[in-house]
Amino acid sequence: MTHDSDISPLTRLVARLDRGGDRSAERGGTDAGAGDVLPTGFPSLDRAIGGGFHRGDLVVVGGDDGMGCSALALAIGLRQPQRSLLLTGERLPDRVYERALALSAKVPLDALRFGTVTEEERRRLASAATMLRDRVPVVDTLLEGGVEPVERALAATPTAPLVIVDPLESLLDRAAGREEMLGYAIVALKRLALRHQIVVLLLSHLSGFDPARHDRRPRLADFGLGGAVGQQADLVLGLYREELYEADLGVAGAAEVQILKHRDGPRGYVDLYFDARFGRFEDVLEE
Repeated sequence: MTHDSDISPLTRLVARLDRGGDRSAERGGTDAGAGDVLPTGFPSLDRAIGGGFHRGDLVVVGGDDGMGCSALALAIGLRQPQRSLLLTGERLPDRVYERALALSAKVPLDALRFGTVTEEERRRLASAATMLRDRVPVVDTLLEGGVEPVERALAATPTAPLVIVDPLESLLDRAAGREEMLGYAIVALKRLALRHQIVVLLLSHLSGFDPARHDRRPRLADFGLGGAVGQQADLVLGLYREELYEADLGVAGAAEVQILKHRDGPRGYVDLYFDARFGRFEDVLEE
């Protein structure tokens, strides 16, 4: 009898690739179901980053204020077949669930909150609620700094393959030594991803961003923190929407996800569409 421990890591890797190739051939496309890959649910983005996020990876997403990084992260969490864990330092869980329901049902968030939905919107909300029942992320609010609250939340939800931390700055627990502390938090989150073999999706403000420059697309240097994001993250994505700066150029809804760092592949960008009515991102390849 042969045990897994008797098989070399390279042999296991080749066997996994063979199984992935079989599944890919059956579907007529790339394999997005391999155990160590978590598709984002956005076909264009998955294609650009090798099928999705990889377990053990730290993925960082950043953009200027109001770009929609939280909405994008929530959309990715909602597209996971297994419930994710979403930790936020900016909202209570009920607020996140409202956003999840509104974007899924394509109902304006204000209409949902104030109870002014139409009968058709009410039917869509009921349908979306049923669909999301077993897929909406487990949401918890970060009320103290440090990485320890993330560890405790993950221990309470050990089956979550994706942990979203929104934003990095919510892990601050003191005013002094801001950059040093946040840099350490990034290192700790990368170790957590490796130790638990999960994906950590971290949202971060751009402390080094200059909105007065000509090209406002995010750059790796905009994350600041002494380069900690560029050093520790496996994948760094910058979100950009031209309409936030030039609303009269006919670019309403156009969104770009810039691949600023990809440890396992090339850089580039992916086009998405943002529907501001519902706070909803969609892939241009989707119907």
